Amino acid sequence: MKIPLEWLNDYVTIRLTPEALAERLTMAGLEVTGIERVDGQPVLDLEITPNRADCLSIIGVAREVAVMTGQRLKPSKLGIRNSEFGVRRKIRTPHSALRIRIEDRKGCQRYVGRLIEDVRIGPSPAWMQERLIACGLRPINNVVDITNYVLFELGQPLHTFDFDRLTQGTVLVRRAQPRESITTLDGVKRTLSAAMLVIADAKQVVAIAGVMGGVGSEVTGRTRRVLLESALFDPVMVRRTARQLGLASESSYRFERGVDPVGVEAASARAASLIQQLAGGSLCVVRDVGAKPGKKTVIILDARQANRWLGTVFPPTTMRGLLAKLSCRVASSGAGEIQRVEIPSFRRDLARDVDLYEELARLAGYERLPVRLPSASMATRCAESPSSYWRMQSLRCLCASLGLTETINWALVSEAELVRCGQATDQAVRLSNPLSQDFTYLRSSLVPGLLRSVRRNLTQGVADVRLFEVGNVFPPRSKGVSLEVPRLGMALAGVWVRDWRTNEPSDFFRLKGIVAAILSRLCDADAQAYPAEVPWSEPGRGAHLMIGGEPIGQIGQVAKTVAADLDIDENVFVAELFIDRFLAIKHSATKAASPPMVPPVKRDLSVVVNDDTAFEAVHRTIREVAGALAVRVELIDRYTGNQVPKDHHSLTFSIDYRDPVRTLTAEEIDAVHRHIGEALVQRFSAQLR
Repeated sequence: MKIPLEWLNDYVTIRLTPEALAERLTMAGLEVTGIERVDGQPVLDLEITPNRADCLSIIGVAREVAVMTGQRLKPSKLGIRNSEFGVRRKIRTPHSALRIRIEDRKGCQRYVGRLIEDVRIGPSPAWMQERLIACGLRPINNVVDITNYVLFELGQPLHTFDFDRLTQGTVLVRRAQPRESITTLDGVKRTLSAAMLVIADAKQVVAIAGVMGGVGSEVTGRTRRVLLESALFDPVMVRRTARQLGLASESSYRFERGVDPVGVEAASARAASLIQQLAGGSLCVVRDVGAKPGKKTVIILDARQANRWLGTVFPPTTMRGLLAKLSCRVASSGAGEIQRVEIPSFRRDLARDVDLYEELARLAGYERLPVRLPSASMATRCAESPSSYWRMQSLRCLCASLGLTETINWALVSEAELVRCGQATDQAVRLSNPLSQDFTYLRSSLVPGLLRSVRRNLTQGVADVRLFEVGNVFPPRSKGVSLEVPRLGMALAGVWVRDWRTNEPSDFFRLKGIVAAILSRLCDADAQAYPAEVPWSEPGRGAHLMIGGEPIGQIGQVAKTVAADLDIDENVFVAELFIDRFLAIKHSATKAASPPMVPPVKRDLSVVVNDDTAFEAVHRTIREVAGALAVRVELIDRYTGNQVPKDHHSLTFSIDYRDPVRTLTAEEIDAVHRHIGEALVQRFSAQLR
């Protein structure tokens, strides 16, 4: 909206330069996008936000300038009463000549019509034309220019009809009839719909309410009697009509945002007065139909709450002073903390107490508000105990220290991902209104998301994919209830070490070692891996992880069919652990031990066992037989080939024997070593090598 400063000066004295005024207005929320000069006079170009419809006028911007500069508005020219019109001659038009009826009270709440006769149509005075041109309008004639002038001055759209061209002197505010049409003032014939509000006479449509008039009733040089319209139309209906017709106007722009209900009568009186002065008219008839303005909006403002929201310490008296600048009437109760604020009719954007908080901040100046972080009481993130939360954080740090990178995936998966990983869709939690087919179910496992992350990393050229994720899943429902439980997922693919000496790939044992390190650190327990059919794993390459007979997760190599379905060429190894189960295991305090006094005695043991024999069982047997003397039992080689029978493999262990207080003899070590071999032969039909 363009605001000529010369016109603005009629209502408030401008003591600032145009540039300084533009900066003050912008800081107050009325952004000035440019300053131009028309005939040497500065004109501000303002970008008005939709909520500040009161500033779509000269008087509205003048109010803002007065508030910012601490001034009062100049004596108003707007208090025009009907009795102030000079009647120049005897009125010949009977009072009943003008008939106005509102058939759609929702679309039009109020309609004020003034019939003015003996009007002389001609050019408007130069000062008015100059102001309209500065606002971007083209002068037409004195009567039409007056309605545009008042529109920019007060923000209330007006329209004038040639009264003698209205059939039977009738004005009907109604909905358009199906396929009814009108040729608007821009010369375009437009077909209307039943959802559109129109102004009609006794025969046809003469204007589209709130948008544009028609050529059949426009004011011309032959017009002698003028009907001046000032109305309050429904913003939603005007907006919808303007959009459907592709017809925007200065009137629709203001009606869409809402006009001042009280301003309907004031604008009509102002325009009628100007018509009398500049076009020689005499007021004949005034019709005011519809609902008069209701009670003003009242907001209860708690000064203490306002200060909490703004982070300020404004006393109630300061708040009352700031709000009074907005033409608000403020009444306090008690100590003044609770204030009853009556909102002026033109500030339709002020409806709640938070709206007043924003005005207080704006009027005080945002630069005066203290800069501080908001404070709030926050509950402990882990409802069970604070220690569980920190153990979860330790879990993340531990995974990162073991060379893994954290990934965060969506908690939503597709049906295809569930089926691919062997999970039943009938037990999964399905969204009633999913955003897309890719996000249909709540995940019951971290594996689908991890595989998605592995594929993305590999396709982006990452050679060593080492990922972990800590997140909640929604396991199969029990009795119709779905629980949310935490899981830890890990995935390896590609190489583990790649340099000029070696090219070591990631494998099952690398992942199993990471799992063992995590469990050893967090719960002082060793997990046993028992071969099992895991839904997403390669046959014979999956296992259940157990601690003391309690399942705590799954581990394995992703099935090649699953990997191929995701266009993954590398071997992928995945583990998923039940966090709540292994964190529930009692964690003993770490004890420091002094360095051993005697060196260990190292021995190797190689055995050939059947492929069905689990490593964990062999390892556990060695530990049981050796007892405390075996301080280290480590698998150093696994061999399959021509040197061992079919369906068998060879395991080679390195064992450290040591007594904490004395040096063991060769005979003692040989005896223990022999007992271990005998136990393996007896339990697993092993062959010693």
